[in-house]
Amino acid sequence: MRELKKGKSVEIVRDILKKIKNSILKVGDKLPSERSLAKEYGVSRIVIREVVSYLKAIGVIESIQGSGNYIISSDISFNNNDLDSFDMYYDIDELIEARRIMEKTVAPMVLNRMDPYTIADLERLMKKYETAVRNQDLENIILCDIEFHRIYASMVPNAILMDVLSKLLEYMKGIIWRNLKKEYLFSELYNKISLENHKRIFNALKDRNLKQLLKSIDKHYDSIVQGLESA
Repeated sequence: MRELKKGKSVEIVRDILKKIKNSILKVGDKLPSERSLAKEYGVSRIVIREVVSYLKAIGVIESIQGSGNYIISSDISFNNNDLDSFDMYYDIDELIEARRIMEKTVAPMVLNRMDPYTIADLERLMKKYETAVRNQDLENIILCDIEFHRIYASMVPNAILMDVLSKLLEYMKGIIWRNLKKEYLFSELYNKISLENHKRIFNALKDRNLKQLLKSIDKHYDSIVQGLESA
């Protein structure tokens, strides 16, 4: 059976760790800028930020605000399975694109199955989301976000499609997304934008408005991409 193709982020992490192991990069060295790394490896800045978040998670680099990312450890002990355990199998930009496509594709099915009980569940969740944003509570913001999209996926009548959507949500439970969220998507302004985007999706579901639902899903994922690219 042919091995599934892994994302570029995995290849980049391995290459940087190899350079550290071979002393091409040493403790105290500053990593090239995100823009330079993106150009060198031919990827988006979002992928590079995912790579940086992984390297921070394993204690290899740290960020100094206003200065950049620096190597702080050359103790490289990892194997191929380590990257999988950090949900690095696919690139974050591909995951975002896949979620957008899937959620829009199943939107008519979700609307057809939307019932008063699910609307009530989502309404209660939105109140919790508002509280989390007001309190700048990262953990609960992430939990509310995941639960919102989990409920959306649960309304898909096709078991295979529902499983695919649920699998795409798994990334949001991992440390890499948590780091990305904290460093690039956790400002007061962005949190308010994200909350408003979820409210638009909720209102479209409540009103059974397919056109507005598709538009709101696009706006939601556009905001994520813009946030990860421009921060």
